[in-house]
Amino acid sequence: MQNKSFGQIIRDLRIKNQEYSSLREFARKVGLSPAYLSRIENEKESAPSERVIEKLAEALGADKYELFSCAGKVPIEFYEAFERNPKGMASFLRTVRDTGLHTDTEWKKLEDNLRKMKSKREKGHAR
Repeated sequence: MQNKSFGQIIRDLRIKNQEYSSLREFARKVGLSPAYLSRIENEKESAPSERVIEKLAEALGADKYELFSCAGKVPIEFYEAFERNPKGMASFLRTVRDTGLHTDTEWKKLEDNLRKMKSKREKGHAR
């Protein structure tokens, strides 16, 4: 997905999806004008808003975070987490980067460990 532009990815996903081979049909489904969607697909428009990216991802069955990445955008939920604890988030992200996690399995293992920590913490507070 990463060698193509955001617009190319949207167009490719739309064409692969038998339900939305027509740009007009797909634009209607996601609540965009066909002209605007065409400009996005043809890179004549900058990447759309977070709301539009989420609508596109949902309609196409794509991972919204991959689309955000391809669009060069960061979801607001990540900014909010950073604002709550900038020093902690920066330290965490540097640690993750330096650890060199590469595969989905490695990331899933980290996620599972964090969930276990959260569960233990919540059980400790319930006492």
